[in-house]
Amino acid sequence: MFKHPRIGNAIGTLGRLLVAAALFAGGCSIAKAGAPASMKDIQDLERAERTWADSLRSGDTRRLATIIDAEFTFIGPDGEFEKRDAYLAGYEALPKTGVVVERIDMDQVAYRVLGDIGIVTGHVVARVKVQGAPVVENVRFTRVYRRTAGGGGGWQMVAGQGTRIAQGG
Repeated sequence: MFKHPRIGNAIGTLGRLLVAAALFAGGCSIAKAGAPASMKDIQDLERAERTWADSLRSGDTRRLATIIDAEFTFIGPDGEFEKRDAYLAGYEALPKTGVVVERIDMDQVAYRVLGDIGIVTGHVVARVKVQGAPVVENVRFTRVYRRTAGGGGGWQMVAGQGTRIAQGG
């Protein structure tokens, strides 16, 4: 199996991609809990998700960095812990590691806004090629955002986690 010196196992990195590439959200459910969230809150959080997904699909790590908080942490499907800089470097390195995303299907996506915290949960199945070999990843994810100061609908991702679903599960 291919290993990249900075990001390790390419398939582990793929899990990070799956968690990150999180919006093909047609038909997403909206779940609100706690303090009432306005539709604008939900729409702004969805916009942050689209920014994230679009930047990953296009390989625009600079754009991705605009929504990743300085204190961001991520736990990948293999239990790997990363901080912001390592996370962004991993995405920047994907093309160099031979990872090509062919298709990403999302379902069971829910958005919640609790005051100044936004939570996104869902399920993703991705079909990718890692150095030409087809790989299917099946992952459940959680991402947590905080509303940025000054309003304007800004959200910064502060945490993410992906859990690989066992085959047949």
